[in-house]
Amino acid sequence: MTETKKDPAVLNTDVLIIGGGFGGLAAAIRIKELAPETDVLLVDKQTIGWGGKANKGAGVLWVLAPGDDIDAFVDFHVNNIGMHLNDQDLLYAMARESYGAAKKLADWGVNVTKTPEGELDVNRLPFGWSLAAADLDMMQPLRAKADSLGVRLLDKTQVVDLLKQDGRVTGAAGFSLLDGRFSVFNAKATVLANGDCDFGVMRMWANACGDGIAAAYNAGAEMRNAEFGNFYDVVNKGTGIPIVFGYNSLYNAAGEKISAKYIQGPQPDIPISIILGMEKEVLEGSGPIYINMAEFAKASGGGPGIFRWDRPHFNALFGHEMEKAKQYGPPPSERMEVSLGFTGELSAVKVDCEMKTTLAGLWAIGDTSYAGSAWAGAAEAPPGRLRGSGLMNALIAALLAAPSVAAASKETAPAVPDKSEIELLKEKIFAPLKRDRGYAASDAIRSIQEVVVPVKYSMRRNNERLEEALAIVKEVQSKLPELHAEDPHSLVKCHEASCIALCAEMGFRAALARTESRGWHYREDYPERDDENWLKWIIVKKDGDNMAVTTEPIPIERYKIRPGRTEAAPDAVVEHEELVGVTPEMIDWWWVNMEKGYPLWEPNDHKSFVWEVPPPEGGYLGAIQIAEEKMGPMPPMKIRIRWDDPEDCPIPRTYEHAIVASGIDSDGNVQAMILHEYERSPKGTRMRSTMRFLGPVPPALPEIWKKHDRAEVSTFPNFLPDLYRMWQSVKDPKINRQCNLARSSGKDPAK
Repeated sequence: MTETKKDPAVLNTDVLIIGGGFGGLAAAIRIKELAPETDVLLVDKQTIGWGGKANKGAGVLWVLAPGDDIDAFVDFHVNNIGMHLNDQDLLYAMARESYGAAKKLADWGVNVTKTPEGELDVNRLPFGWSLAAADLDMMQPLRAKADSLGVRLLDKTQVVDLLKQDGRVTGAAGFSLLDGRFSVFNAKATVLANGDCDFGVMRMWANACGDGIAAAYNAGAEMRNAEFGNFYDVVNKGTGIPIVFGYNSLYNAAGEKISAKYIQGPQPDIPISIILGMEKEVLEGSGPIYINMAEFAKASGGGPGIFRWDRPHFNALFGHEMEKAKQYGPPPSERMEVSLGFTGELSAVKVDCEMKTTLAGLWAIGDTSYAGSAWAGAAEAPPGRLRGSGLMNALIAALLAAPSVAAASKETAPAVPDKSEIELLKEKIFAPLKRDRGYAASDAIRSIQEVVVPVKYSMRRNNERLEEALAIVKEVQSKLPELHAEDPHSLVKCHEASCIALCAEMGFRAALARTESRGWHYREDYPERDDENWLKWIIVKKDGDNMAVTTEPIPIERYKIRPGRTEAAPDAVVEHEELVGVTPEMIDWWWVNMEKGYPLWEPNDHKSFVWEVPPPEGGYLGAIQIAEEKMGPMPPMKIRIRWDDPEDCPIPRTYEHAIVASGIDSDGNVQAMILHEYERSPKGTRMRSTMRFLGPVPPALPEIWKKHDRAEVSTFPNFLPDLYRMWQSVKDPKINRQCNLARSSGKDPAK
């Protein structure tokens, strides 16, 4: 190809930012704010302001808003999301900076939704954090802001490799997509902001091919947490469009609600258990899997918080998506077939709290290093089981990196490029163009997709299948020296194929090394979490022609939150208003006859009720109910509740009548318990309800439960006296059960 014979385009700059998406633009803007005299060059293989992922998603921003408890959030995250693989220092920093970062974004001209009073319009979620939102035209004002500050912008340029001298990164090399011209970038500081590896599978994320990850790895930088680059979500099988939070409303072909079967309690985002459960149902012949769209829409309005704001560009994009789905997808139906959509989201470049990599002169921000920063712990990142954290991570990472990048650009002398190194890189980069025929990049990418997409390789892992997957990857890699390109655009695909294959190897080798199950990593042959041996990060690094895998102990003794030292939430206590006209005997009767009026007890939130184990005649102990109900902003969930003996309950009891409702899992283990106690009062009954959690819970859950409990009990005077009197005409104790829960009556007569 004649273009490769042109003299290279050589560009010198103080700061080179590779990747002109959301994070790259934010970093460029902040560096220029801190050091206006600094020369900043922003390079992207697409068009800066239009490429990347930020303007194609939901536009939500995870924040800890005023009133959200940062300490409680960090505690919940470490124990329930990150599973103690977090860099807790950086997790605190991310939480602390999030609200101010969203305001900074608004200051830069992005349309961040606000209240009439000018404050951020946030949606508080039940797990102790909030969501803010920006409209999807966000990239245009960011590009305009960068341009106004004097940031140099270079579109349609693919960066392939990093330049190094004496162990320090001194720039990069690549080529123009427009004319194929070789490009050399000399820089005092280099920032990778060109995304993670999504393996080219899903439409929205097809451009994220691990370019920066591969460049950093090949330059000798360390990777961390590569085993968590295996994100799946529920998607409409007919259109491939993700159904965010759809995991709560899934059914198998027989009509059984599998969400209740595989998900225990409220979840902040899709749990690994439902992904494994969906595969299990299909393998056992109970597929296909369906989502009940009416139930989903009623529970979440299409996703908690995502559609609540009026955002013109967001509405236009999703309206267009829906129109296309109607035109080309399956006919609208209350029961829609779904499948698992694999995104991957491998983001493994290891960085510290300033986003510095393990190579001098190199920083990595946003999706390039989300998992590698370790603040998300044992979670696929993004989204890190925190919707809206992809954008926020990119923004805060840019803000954290900017001061040290600006300082380095002032303190570092410019390097003199090594001409022999430049020539070798040029030869390597353009090699596919010099072949008349050979291996097609599309074939290489397809072969990698066929091994990373199946759940049996990327989620339900074991030693044998991981070795099998690695063998397939290595076979693909053995053919990469034969890649053939015809023009600059197909040359880009050749390099993307190499990056995707490298990231696949990285993920599988890290997963093979972690011989336990933790968070988003599940090993069928090591199904238990192993804190004794695996409070470690997996580190991957280039070692000659090989990929070395080692471990790094987590400095758990330095961190505030440690395994085995978690305190359960304090008891949540509700002192109810006097229940006028309701007697204790009526409430005793209610607990063993709830199927006769369950929807009346809380008409807005109660959905269904069935006795799994009916109460014994004349008693109550051991009865188990499956109650489907909604609490506050959380989606409806089916809760398994067993009636237990107040005499065996650790919660102190004061009133005469009492019953214990124990929330149990599928094995009968108690997760939480409620002591309902009550006694006669002058006008009816006084009552107290005490919830005790036996482990960590979302910070907001106790208050959500208290509000729900008040709503339930306050309805007793409205329906229970009439319902009780009506049923007293039925004398058959098998139909109209009777029970006396007064302390003086002694033990349950059926015990």
